[in-house]
Amino acid sequence: MTTSASRLFALALFTVACSSSETTGTGHGPAPVETPADGGTAVADGGPPRIPAQPTDGAVLILGCGADCVAPRRCSIASATCLYEGACLADGDCDGGKKCNSSGVCEVGGDCGQTTLEIEKVPPNIMLLLDRSGSMNGDAGGDTRWNVAKSAIGKITSALGANIRFGLATYSSCEKGGCSAGSVVVPIAPDNATAVETFLASTTDQRSSDGKGLTSDGKLKYLCDSGDPETSTGKSLSALTAEPSLMDPARTNAVILLTDGKENDECKGDCDGACGAGKLLAQSPPVKTYVVGLGVSASALDAIAEAGGTTSSIATDDLGQLSGAFDTITSSVDSCEYTVGTAPPDTDGLYVFFDKAPVSKDPANGWSYASAGKKLEFNGKACDQLRAGSVTNVDVVYACAPPILK
Repeated sequence: MTTSASRLFALALFTVACSSSETTGTGHGPAPVETPADGGTAVADGGPPRIPAQPTDGAVLILGCGADCVAPRRCSIASATCLYEGACLADGDCDGGKKCNSSGVCEVGGDCGQTTLEIEKVPPNIMLLLDRSGSMNGDAGGDTRWNVAKSAIGKITSALGANIRFGLATYSSCEKGGCSAGSVVVPIAPDNATAVETFLASTTDQRSSDGKGLTSDGKLKYLCDSGDPETSTGKSLSALTAEPSLMDPARTNAVILLTDGKENDECKGDCDGACGAGKLLAQSPPVKTYVVGLGVSASALDAIAEAGGTTSSIATDDLGQLSGAFDTITSSVDSCEYTVGTAPPDTDGLYVFFDKAPVSKDPANGWSYASAGKKLEFNGKACDQLRAGSVTNVDVVYACAPPILK
């Protein structure tokens, strides 16, 4: 997807002494601007002085904004100068998106109507929470559940690593006594597919008492076989409520829980899986929990998904189904939010196009803009178009009249 170059909406800086004197225009050129009392030079945008043009009807340019500066005159935003109607010292003195030209006159022209803004996609944060209990070496369509999980995660991170900021946590931590909370093994970061895949490639579907045993070729026997209960879903979700990378107010934040069984009763304590998911959803910003079961019925996990704000879990039995579940979830989470490089003065003159076709300002099926954070969001059908990959170019234009893209 491509976007156009950004444009700055800057106010010209202009310094003029606050004087009550008047200068009468002659109709033969601009009146002089009084030199500041401190000996400085009146300048606009770092260049030579911008002097408001004089009307040909002999109107007066008043230096200083006093009680006699009344409509249709106005006091310039750039200095204490009372301007006649249509005159300007800075762009902000003009109405309707007009610009202040070098002669000090508000006009529609130049690049007005073709002012393009740069936008940047805001990738969401997703923490993958992967069950490493010993039962993950069970069968899932001809391979172990662990290997199937590794393959499905590798596929989705490779495909979406540029659009989603992934991280990886596993549970339990396989510590003495059992029921330990999981831990983050790959923190959330941009373009993180390689880091996630590299970690998973270092693990095998073999068991060891502490999950740290090594095979003959130096890979981890990562599945936990401590003899203690290790499916500590609630504790592991609760531990993520303190995870800084899931508390980013500028992004959508989510957890995808992948497990092959119910939580051990011994590990529930005072907060089971549904409780942990509820804590994540209740924090600010909220974090939804999506739940995928591998070789386990949905009914065993639905309560966690419901408490996590995602209604129900997804049951899978093999690699194809698991990959499909990840596709469904990431499509739901993938952001339709963008930041605007330079904030437009208002939304009245903001226009958005998909491949030169106008997109409506519509919080249901078009675009909406929040000045806080300079956030442009596509909603409903507009978001669906972006997610489907059917849009090649997105153009965002600020204009004083509806632009025509060529």
